[in-house]
Amino acid sequence: MKSAKTVVEKHSAPKRTTEEFIIMTLSGVTSLAVLPFSLIRLYQQDWAVAVLDIFAVVATGCLFCYVYVTHKTKIPGQILAYLSLFVVFSTVTLKGSQQLMWIYPALTAMFFLLPSNLAGIISVAVLLGLGIVLRHDITLLQALVFYISSGATLIFSYAFSSRMRKQQQQLTELATKDPLTGAGNRRALEQKMLDVVAFQRRESQYPASLILMDLDNFKRVNDIHGHAKGDDILIAFVNAINNRIRITDNLYRFGGEEFVVIAENTSLKEAINLAEDLRDSIERDEWLAEHGVTISVGTAKYTPNETAFEWLGRSDRAMYQAKERGRNCCCVA
Repeated sequence: MKSAKTVVEKHSAPKRTTEEFIIMTLSGVTSLAVLPFSLIRLYQQDWAVAVLDIFAVVATGCLFCYVYVTHKTKIPGQILAYLSLFVVFSTVTLKGSQQLMWIYPALTAMFFLLPSNLAGIISVAVLLGLGIVLRHDITLLQALVFYISSGATLIFSYAFSSRMRKQQQQLTELATKDPLTGAGNRRALEQKMLDVVAFQRRESQYPASLILMDLDNFKRVNDIHGHAKGDDILIAFVNAINNRIRITDNLYRFGGEEFVVIAENTSLKEAINLAEDLRDSIERDEWLAEHGVTISVGTAKYTPNETAFEWLGRSDRAMYQAKERGRNCCCVA
């Protein structure tokens, strides 16, 4: 059995996500790129466009700072996407077709900030709107060139962003999922525990509990039935647990035959009932029972100011108590 001490207990600043880098890069570059034009418009006393440019500089700068400080990306990303199209559409409306060049970076940015299908629909609507606004300002040939070039940009951006998101999802699953059982892996468990502990230190009124399960005499099961059958048992065990836990609970593979359920917003009494329910469901599973599979369970509620290591350690000791009491039972830290 692997020691709980291997759980990462670093409280350094969280790493920047891909979404944070995208939003901070786009907002920062936009703010710096538009700033010189806002100054030029002020110097030329082109007040309407100057106000629009200054608004864009301030808004994108604020979005950059917000994401930098809070690490939140969902709402800032949406704001940045709609803001970009609003500024471009307004600029074209005020200054005419000479400002159409700004639509290309705005279209590309949309597909990095919004879901690909939504970005595609909005982009088509904006392009049609620009065509209506400029119908008396450009020739048929100019309109044809604009729509062909902007359509190609839209299609390329859609294809690239869709592929990028699919690959990102696959990489995330590889990095956080146990390849055999599909449960969260040890890395995902460590990160989740750190997140829960950080949340508990801010919002202690919402309890959180941890349930550590170990398959009893699993080595003997492997020796009798073989490792291939042992893998089948682990898969069946995870399926049985997933069928019993709530949608808000998270299941992770901690070690070879050790698994952890993190139950957020769950009191100790509720966690005890859940742990007993999980133990009973494994005992009553006909296929698992044929192979003599039972589990020993340790449960611990998070207590204020303890570390993730200490929390997991208490549930680990409770699980060992269950082993000492004859296995196939639950103990509480």
